[in-house]
Formats: sequence, structure tokens, C-alpha cells
Amino acid sequence: MNTFSMCEQCYRHVPAERFEKDGKIWLGKTCPKHGYHECLVEIDSEFYFNHKYEKRTPSSYWLDITNRCNLDCPHCYQMPDNESQDPGIDYLLSQIQSWPDDGYPISLVGAEPTTRKDLADLVRAIQALPGKPRMIMIVTNGINLGKEEYAKKFVGIDNLKWTIGLNHPEYNGGVIRVKQQAGVDNCVALGLTIKNFTYTLGSLDQLEYCLDEMQEWNRKGICDNARIQVGVDIGRVPEDNPPELFLSELVQASEEVCKRKGWTWEPSDTEGNRTHYLVRINGVVHRLIKWVDVKTIDFEETFSESYADMIPSKPMSPLLHQVILRDRFINEGQMLFDTLPKQYQRVYE
Repeated sequence: MNTFSMCEQCYRHVPAERFEKDGKIWLGKTCPKHGYHECLVEIDSEFYFNHKYEKRTPSSYWLDITNRCNLDCPHCYQMPDNESQDPGIDYLLSQIQSWPDDGYPISLVGAEPTTRKDLADLVRAIQALPGKPRMIMIVTNGINLGKEEYAKKFVGIDNLKWTIGLNHPEYNGGVIRVKQQAGVDNCVALGLTIKNFTYTLGSLDQLEYCLDEMQEWNRKGICDNARIQVGVDIGRVPEDNPPELFLSELVQASEEVCKRKGWTWEPSDTEGNRTHYLVRINGVVHRLIKWVDVKTIDFEETFSESYADMIPSKPMSPLLHQVILRDRFINEGQMLFDTLPKQYQRVYE
């Protein structure tokens, strides 16, 4: 045993071994109830071993503030429920106050955070909490920011940034893209800071458009930071989903586009993590992302920039682990039989 993983049938946390076979990286794991399984982690072992980064403790939080959404994206770990009730502001504040007073940033996430009419009030309430100030990032599809009166609610709020999930125009459709563009335009006009744009690819055919668009955002001075990711088997997965793509394939395809266009390609061997390959393309930061799922999670290698606290009665742990638990417990309504070993939980200094 050199790591821990999870049983893909019951989601128990089980000892696992990472190994190379046939030029690929695998996880072998043994569940006391369901026996031994082997899962393919990466199809290119050379890429896996050459993917260098500094392992570090996460230094931000994700806070789940709604299960409602105004889109129906093909891939979504949340599987939104528009009949659900949002947690109240007081409850969310108490959750934050239970965390260490470390000043780590907080990402407000959902489904879609801007479905909350009280979102600006929530942001101000978080920032008014005693203790070290925290930067807040809202992860949104940007549609409601296209409504000027809504976007104006956030004018003048300090330490607030936005991550906007644009995707390829064909991913959600051209009408949605027009509304998202209006959201971007309002952010620029009102002085709201866009930290990065996120693109989920329906297929690698959509990659070049997204890379081109990030160059354009940078030229306009709007944003110089991108996250480009492929879908994984968590939550909603379309029936016609293409064959699984691995991180090495996403990186290789991106590098080929850059070579053809004569763009610079500067990978980092200190930033990023096992699921994020960080590269600067013409100076623009790109995180090329392939999340793990219940089959491929490797707790010695699953380092994220965030901790999360999504499951009642379960301890805080790295984001991807929490998303996987959430898929089982909330999306599927299934039991969770055990708890992550303490060495992988949130450590309070």
C-alpha cells in the first residue's frame, strides 16, 4: 500500500497501490466488501512522471451556497435541483466561523450562485465577520451578470473576484453565449474583477476556439488566466459523452495548437497539482484540468487549491474528495459508510 483511494461501488476509503503497467499508470485497491479492483489513472506513464509540481496544503475554501441553476450543462458535478431551498446566510456564516481564522480566500459555488437574490448581502456579511479578512471569489456562468441592475449590486465591494464559466459557444448554445458576453461586458463597464474564465470541453474539437479566445481576452486587458477542463464521471454525464480523455491528451492537443500558431509554451514545474497542468501560453496562464473521480482518486496525489465542507457530519477535506462524496450522498441519495483517514482531512494548525 502506498496511498488510499475509494471503492467505486460503496465509496469506502480503502488502501491502494499506484503502479505502472504497459506504459500506463494504474491504481489497485482492495475493498473489504467488494474485493480487488484496478483502475486506469493515466494512459501515458512518461507524462505522469514528468508532470512536476510542488505538493502543498490547500490554501482556500469552497462554500456550497445553492443547488439551483439557470442552465442545464451537459457536465455538472452538482446535478442541480431548482426545487431546493438555499441555506440561509446565518447558517453559512456559522459554517465559516467554524473554520480556522486563517484568512484563506473563499469561493462561493453552486450550481449557480447568482440564482441567490441575496448574494451581494451574503458577500458583505462574510466580509463583516470578525477575524482576518478573506478574498471572495464567485464561480458563475455569468448569465445574471448580463442584467445590469443585478451586476450593479456588487459595485464597490472590495476583495471580490469572479470566475466565469464560458465554455465553447456550442456547449450551451449561441443564445446562452450572447447572455454571457453581456455579463462580461457589464463586469468590464462596472469595474468588477474577472479572475479567470473556465471552459469545459465537450470534445477536443472545441479546444482551439477556447485557446484563441483566451488570447483575445488578454489582448483586451480583460483576463489573463484560464481553466480548460474535460468532463469526468461525477454527477451529470451526457449519454453521448465521447470516450474518456486523459490529462496527457489535453496537454498534448494544447501544445500542438500552440506550435501550429507559433505561440510560446512555458510549463511550470512548481505550480499546478496532479489534476492541474499549469502552462503559460504567450504569457497567459492556463490550467489544463482533468479531475479525478471515485475510481481514480489517489489521496497521496490529490492536492487541490481548496478545502471543502459539503457533507453534513463529515470532516472537511480536499475539494475533489468532497465533490465525490457529494455525488454519492446528495446526487444519488446513497449512504456513506466510513470517514476519510485523519491524515487526509483538514488539519487545523
